[in-house]
This record gives sequence, structure tokens and C-alpha cells, in this order.
Amino acid sequence: MKINKSFVLTAAATCLVGFVSPALVQADNIDSKIANEEQKIKDLSDKKASSDSSLADLESKINSLTVETDNLLNEKLGLEKEVNQLTKEISDLEKTIEKRNKKIEEQARSTQINQEKQDIVNVLLDSESFSDAIGRTVAYTKLVSANNDIMETQKEDQEALTKKKASVETKVEEVTQKAADLKVKQGELENSKAEQVKLANEILKNLDDAKNKKSEFVAQKEEAKRIAEEQAKRAKEVAAKEKAAQKAAAEAQKVAEEKLESEKPASLTKPMGDKGASDNSQTADEPSYASGFQRPLSSFTITSPFGGRQDPTGTAGDFHDGLDMAAPGGTPIMASRGGTVVESSFHPSAGNHVIIQHDNGYYTYYMHMREPGVASGKTVSAGEVIGMVGTTGNSTGDHLHFGVATGIWSGFMNPAPFIGL
Repeated sequence: MKINKSFVLTAAATCLVGFVSPALVQADNIDSKIANEEQKIKDLSDKKASSDSSLADLESKINSLTVETDNLLNEKLGLEKEVNQLTKEISDLEKTIEKRNKKIEEQARSTQINQEKQDIVNVLLDSESFSDAIGRTVAYTKLVSANNDIMETQKEDQEALTKKKASVETKVEEVTQKAADLKVKQGELENSKAEQVKLANEILKNLDDAKNKKSEFVAQKEEAKRIAEEQAKRAKEVAAKEKAAQKAAAEAQKVAEEKLESEKPASLTKPMGDKGASDNSQTADEPSYASGFQRPLSSFTITSPFGGRQDPTGTAGDFHDGLDMAAPGGTPIMASRGGTVVESSFHPSAGNHVIIQHDNGYYTYYMHMREPGVASGKTVSAGEVIGMVGTTGNSTGDHLHFGVATGIWSGFMNPAPFIGL
């Protein structure tokens, strides 16, 4: 069965395009990402400026309140000292009044005891002369009057001191309350400042993140440009060698055809059924063979051929080492040729899969099964059901990945000629 030459050339052309276009598209996408990060940086810078202004305003208010509170506390301290001084003066005055009261009381008792000698008449009679009598009378009167004046003055001074003390104590209470109110207000401002600092730190972090992302995108853009230039250079080199590559592909095709023809058993005829339409859909009422292999599904659609392709999942790579045959989930999968099952297990990429070793040195691979239908070590015949179509592992939908290789996970070949495609 001949290999489709147009497919080989198309695959080569696809590879050439893949050298250039992804990097160019990536560079365009990075430009939009850089512009997006620059807008973020601008918005965050504006927010940071506003936040810094708010912080400065709060800091100024807190400093003003701190100064005002300190002044009030100093004023309170001065008033408390004044209260203490007034308390001491009142205490001293009370002691003085108490002493004078005692002295006046003593004088009063002395006057009562010596009343006959201390009254005005006796004073006059005891006087040696009229002028002496006048002098004694005036002295006695002044003494009594002076004592009375002192008492009144002391009482007035004590009342004034008491009032002043009460006034100062009231002022101390007012200053204390005002200082306490300022402390509360200062605490509220400190809380507001803490919230603003938290917001500012968050803005700063986001700003740093945006700047770092922009730097990363700029570096990615430079790398994409470098890759694009390198790919363009490689594309020219590949284009220059395209003619030689096509010739080599044709020669390889001829060798493959001769090998298949030499390995084909004499009892087998050419594959049954025709190729599908342009959509690669394949159906066959009976198994089709080429060099002893048959198609693993009775009806299917080729969704991804062997060779270079664009990675559909981002993890499968750009080279496809088998045929993807789309079919409804649960469709029976048949052994392409008799042989021994050497592996029946699960792999993160291949999903549930089976590998069969054949007598002619080849291995066939059946991947993404719903579940393996045969165990390792079992001998199977061509056409025997070995599992069902599924979408396990790295798969985007129900299909069978069918592969042919010369070793275990190595030496993969294009399966199409082996099953008459």
C-alpha cells in the first residue's frame, strides 16, 4: 500500500509554518499584556499617591493632637502643683489661725480673771494721771480691735484660698477630661492610620507585582523576538533544503513500500475497502489487512494523523507518534494482529492502554481506553476485542490513539500504511 505523498509534503509545510508563527503570535499577545500591566501600574501609582497624601494628613493630625495633649498634660501638672501649694498655704494658714485663736482665748481668760483690773474703769483708776489713763484705754481698745481684725482677715484669707483651691481643682478636672478626650481621638486617628498603612502596603505590593509582571512580559517579548528571528533563520535553512527533504521522503516511501510488500504473506490479498472521503472518515464491513495488520476499529474518523502538528493540550508535544481515531465511547477496540500483551496499565498521558508484541518484531499501541480489556501476558488473536474506546489520560474526547513501533515506547512509525490508509 502506497504512502500518501501529499500528506508527507503537507506535514513538512506545517512544520515550517510552526517555526515562525507561534513566536510572532506570542509577541503580539505579550504586547497587550505589557499594555495591561502598564495601565495597572498607572492606576496603582495614582492610588499610592492618594494613600500617601492621606497618610501624611493623618500623621499631621496625630502630631498636632500629640502636641496638644502634651500641652494639656503639662498644664494639668502645673495646676496640680498649684493645688498642692494652695493646700499647703491653707494648711499653714489654718495652723496660724489656730495659734492666734489660742492666744486670743488665753487673753480672754486673762481678762475674765482680772476683769476688775482690766475694765476701763479700773484702768482709769489705776492710772497715775489723766494722760496715762487715756493712753492705757487706747492701748486696750487697739489690742482688742487688732485681735478682731486679725481674725476677720484670717477668715477672709482662708475662704479665698479655699475658693481658689476649688477653682483650680475644677480646672484640673476639666483639663484631665480634655486630655482624655484627646487621647481617645488620638487612638481613633492611630487606628485610621493603621488601616491606611495596611491599604498602602497592599497597594505597594500590587504595584510591585505589576512592575515585576511587566518586567517578565518585557523579557518574554525579547525572548519571543529572539526565537522569531531564530525560527526565521531556521525556516530559510529548511526552505533551502526542502527539495532535498522531499526527495528523501520519496525515497523513504519507496523503501517502506518495498518492505511492506516483502513482508506481506502470500495468502493475503490487498486491503479491503476504499479510503474515506476528504474528512478522513473510515468504515469497513470486514477487517482490512496490510502486511498482516488490520484496522483496530470497524468505523472511525482520523482526527490527528502521524507527524508534526500543533499541540492540542499544551503538554503532548508538537510531534504525534500515532493515529487518533475518533469513535463513540464504548466502541470495541480489536487487536490489529495476533500477539502477546506486554503492557496493560494506566499512564497519565496515555491513560488506560494496551501494548501488544507481534511475531514480526513490531509492537502495536492502543491508548485512552475506557478500561483495558486484557491483562499483561495474555495471548490475543487478530480481531479479538481488547478494550473499549474512551478518553482517559491526556485526551480531549473519545478516541483511540493507535500506534506502531519497533520497541517499547520507542521507534514509532506511521501506522497508516500498516492498516491500509
